[in-house]
Amino acid sequence: MSDSEEEGSGSRKMTRRDWEDPCWDHHFGMEDPSARGPYTSRGRTDAVWKTLQAYGFNKSADKKKAFDGLTPTPCFEYSVRENVKKVGKILEDGQIEGNTVSELAKRIRSSHQIKYLEEPVQKAIDDEDDMELVTHALSTEDIRRDGSNDDEESGYYTDLFYSFCREGVEQSTCTWHCRVCKGCKHWRDWHCKGCKTCKYGVSIPCDKCNAKEYASWQREVN
Repeated sequence: MSDSEEEGSGSRKMTRRDWEDPCWDHHFGMEDPSARGPYTSRGRTDAVWKTLQAYGFNKSADKKKAFDGLTPTPCFEYSVRENVKKVGKILEDGQIEGNTVSELAKRIRSSHQIKYLEEPVQKAIDDEDDMELVTHALSTEDIRRDGSNDDEESGYYTDLFYSFCREGVEQSTCTWHCRVCKGCKHWRDWHCKGCKTCKYGVSIPCDKCNAKEYASWQREVN
């Protein structure tokens, strides 16, 4: 078998380095999807829980799940875990100094990302309760409101969330948080489980862990 082909299912042959195929594993099994996932309960001390609850994330009585309701983004929970370690960063009520619910709500509403939304959605966000708005903005569900059974049109949906890493509103379709690298990343970035770093390029192999494939990709694009 040549270097450019490998056996697929049955007698089907697949091009090993088909860089333009969106279904192809361009990272050759090296991508770590768990880096995109939420934190586990390990590390959620009483201090962490107090701050999470101050922003509307409540502990579940069901031992099979951590939260009763919305789940915080990895970005927000990372910030919480870091801030509780610092003297004077957490206020008596559990909120983070400089990032209280009211301060975040004001920052979210004034974001240019909100200005791009349709006028009825902008108005709904302006009228939203501060805590409700902020909790959703810091959750994996994004800024949204479900419509009621009597009035479905009262609901609205966005792909926006508040990033503590970037100190502003971001699109969840364009930005994700890497728990390993501890930062928000561009959607084209991916985390390599070999060298444990984030790499740029959804269709580019790791230059360290897959040097041969990376060289092949360079020849293809140059």
